[in-house]
Amino acid sequence: MSARWSGLGPLSPAGVRLLAAGLFVGTVAILLATLDMGYTRDESFYFRYAMAYQEWFVQAEEAKTPQEVERVFSRDPVIATWVGNFEHPPLMKTLFGFSWRALARKDRDVPTVRRERDGQGGTFRIALGPADGFRVGARVHLLAPLGADQDPTDPARRIAAGAVAERHGHDATVRFDDDVDVAGAVSRCRARAGDPEGASPDRASAAGEARWITGCQAREDRGLAVLSEATAMRLPAILFAGLAVMLTFLLGVELFGWLAGLFGAVAFLFVPRHFFHAHMCAFDMPIVAATLGTLYAFWRAREDRRWALGAGLAWGVALLTKHNAFFIPFALVLWWLWTGRDQVVVRRRGRFGLDLSLPALPLAFPVMPVVALPMLFAWWPKLWYDPMRAVRDYFAFHLEHEHYMQWFFGQPLQVPPFPIDFPFTMTAMTVPEVFLVLAAIGLLLAAPPRGWASWVRGVFTRRPVTERERAVAFALFNGLVPIVLIALPSTPIFGGVKHWMTGMPLILLLAGFGLQQVVRALPAPRLAGALVAISVFAQPISASIDAAPYGTGYYNSLVTGGVPGAADKEMMRMFWGHTTLQSFAWLNRFAPRNAGVFFQNTTWDAYAMYQREGLLRTDIRYANGAAGAQIALIEPQKAFGELDIDVRKSFGVVGPYREVRWYGVPFLEVYVRPGLLGAAPDPPAAPPLRDAEPPTDG
Repeated sequence: MSARWSGLGPLSPAGVRLLAAGLFVGTVAILLATLDMGYTRDESFYFRYAMAYQEWFVQAEEAKTPQEVERVFSRDPVIATWVGNFEHPPLMKTLFGFSWRALARKDRDVPTVRRERDGQGGTFRIALGPADGFRVGARVHLLAPLGADQDPTDPARRIAAGAVAERHGHDATVRFDDDVDVAGAVSRCRARAGDPEGASPDRASAAGEARWITGCQAREDRGLAVLSEATAMRLPAILFAGLAVMLTFLLGVELFGWLAGLFGAVAFLFVPRHFFHAHMCAFDMPIVAATLGTLYAFWRAREDRRWALGAGLAWGVALLTKHNAFFIPFALVLWWLWTGRDQVVVRRRGRFGLDLSLPALPLAFPVMPVVALPMLFAWWPKLWYDPMRAVRDYFAFHLEHEHYMQWFFGQPLQVPPFPIDFPFTMTAMTVPEVFLVLAAIGLLLAAPPRGWASWVRGVFTRRPVTERERAVAFALFNGLVPIVLIALPSTPIFGGVKHWMTGMPLILLLAGFGLQQVVRALPAPRLAGALVAISVFAQPISASIDAAPYGTGYYNSLVTGGVPGAADKEMMRMFWGHTTLQSFAWLNRFAPRNAGVFFQNTTWDAYAMYQREGLLRTDIRYANGAAGAQIALIEPQKAFGELDIDVRKSFGVVGPYREVRWYGVPFLEVYVRPGLLGAAPDPPAAPPLRDAEPPTDG
């Protein structure tokens, strides 16, 4: 099909594979280079359960006797572990956890450093979790306290080394090597997080003086420990994002040609909100990839029956990733009936009987459940015991899901029925304008041979559909069904565009087809194609990178008026707590030692990850509300208006001390109790939280 449709000549199978591999590698590299956003609420929960699941795997790995193995795999330990976050299947959380165990640098607090009584040698204790590693005999480096402007991986932090002598569930004891200056190590480790750097810990610090971020820490010496903990957790989802882009291209090659596939794949990645979600330790990009894998294999199985098994395996991966997978067959059945409608015959038989003739059943349909459903039950330990109850609880959770508050053109949406236009309007407001235009052009140019008007008039005729119509219908059914499901008035709408992101690659393949046809019509299409691609993708790429730290706050200019326009229209922009990261440079410098901070939408698990990563001082305490806090970080949304008022009343202030702004729009408000900062300078003179006020909205 690429030879007929692209106008630039077909690619060889080897060329298609090479381009697909390049898209995968390029996507992963770009995402790893732009990991400058904070940790979202959803991610924080998956951090916790990924580590909790790994504790069960550690027990299984350490079980030596048949009795120990039986105990690990018995009902109570299995249920106790896998009931955590039971509303989502385990595949991605398991992958997050294994990546974390294998690839993460785990810097852990060292509460005590001791010299032996005879002055010969010494030990230090490490605070650990059961799955953190540090097994007996492991080599460990003792790290000096982390400075405010110091990278956690700075080799200068290594002040001593030793080996783990004892390991228990939540701590380990390391014995120093014989040549270590233990007295020097003890002296270095007297500094505590929050103390002023380079001075006696007992001296009072001046306002804004650099402070230690951590006390002494320990790091296991492992060759594979090359990533931070959060990056290791995010890596599997980033790899799936690379697969999603690659599979968008491969499906586009099959449907519309290689150039349309290339344009559509790049367009999908550089929708700013997609780009943001592609970094997350979450399920949204993985379910997109698994869905595309299922669709690609299903399409290929039409001509090569071996791909039917691939469709079953891919659907099994999708079922193990997120509940969206259950809707994949629905769109495929609609497409099958629609494109085979000339073969659908209903005849009356007798007085009450009917004869129904249907088009030939694709082999993938019976194969998919036979392969995928056993995968779901075999690889989800929660379903091993009392599986019917577990499945009932799984579906009940989503059918009765809480409706979180959303704001849509100044109207609070928390109780159904919700506006039918919500996903369509949000798509129009958050997809770059050029992609919207190209999708419309692609749809017009992909019309059946006699045009859309003729197609509408003859839609119920028994005329066989062309291969071109099959491809367009495949894109439309699989692209629109996820959006239509969210448009149902009873469907929860929290989370924004990520809930219908499984359909967007297909919509953007139509945009890619539109761009392909435009390029095809130009003189010198190879040169024109390169120039047109640069002009088309420059703004979306720039906007995606610029919006990465703020993700859910991006709105386009044409429909919405950019970020300021969305704020004026009272649209929802923040609900995940990740912009707190933008305040840490100020917080680490100005917050008093042991300050209590109310983080609002930043969960305890995200707070703990920030501290383990050396991004937030480890003496700063997590306050559960304004009453127990000296500083509060609030997302300025109407949905959180009551919290904002509570903080103002509790602190006795009329407004925030500082704000994190993007294009002039506040994304985080920092409240400080009067007098807390003592001689700290007035807010305008303090270091900016975020210097991001570009002249246009990007």
